[in-house]
Amino acid sequence: MSEDIRKMIDKVKNFKQFVNENTHFNKQKSRLITESKVQGKTIINVDIQPEYKSYISFNLSQWVNFINQNAALNDVVFLYNGADTLGMIDEHSFKEWLVDLGVDEDVVYNATFYDKGYAFFRYCMDSNIDERAISNLVKFMIKNNINDSRDITSDFWNEFRNEYKDDDYSTGELRDLLENAGDMINIPDLMDFLKNYSNIVLTGGGINECLKEVEIALMSLDKNYNVLSEFVY
Repeated sequence: MSEDIRKMIDKVKNFKQFVNENTHFNKQKSRLITESKVQGKTIINVDIQPEYKSYISFNLSQWVNFINQNAALNDVVFLYNGADTLGMIDEHSFKEWLVDLGVDEDVVYNATFYDKGYAFFRYCMDSNIDERAISNLVKFMIKNNINDSRDITSDFWNEFRNEYKDDDYSTGELRDLLENAGDMINIPDLMDFLKNYSNIVLTGGGINECLKEVEIALMSLDKNYNVLSEFVY
């Protein structure tokens, strides 16, 4: 292969990567919304709970008003780290905390609560693997009935690479990380829970931690969602 042809191929690859990265950035921006009222949505609140109160950077009273004003026309869901997964708050105490915070009792007791746990995708996230690559892998694992990345075979990795050859920003990094990993990613029960919802609006946090895990889960399920920017920490 001549040097000119090699340079031309590299230019095409670089341009393709540029287009992919900018398309992804624009998609992220388009998910951010600022709304005082929503209708016909599922408002999913992630880890807005007493253990994280000191980390919450937005005005909780304004969030409470938002929930109270919008509960009648939307489904309200609270995802939290609770007693069953991390030994934190139990559902009854969490409901009491929300009521004490000012959320209307009828809103709290008509809402859906789910103790989600965390860290199902964090090994890859903390290793700076692109979230698109992680969501593609999760989607492919679900498709192939693999729940634990340690069960992925060489043939599977080759199939995965081939399946997403046009989306090849970091599938190689993902394989390098997980194939010889001391840790893993897994498909959480949360995925089955999220399948039941659509038209999703997210609040809560942390933006690069548990909230990001929920986003990756939704991306893996091809769920449309928006992030309510003023109520994210």
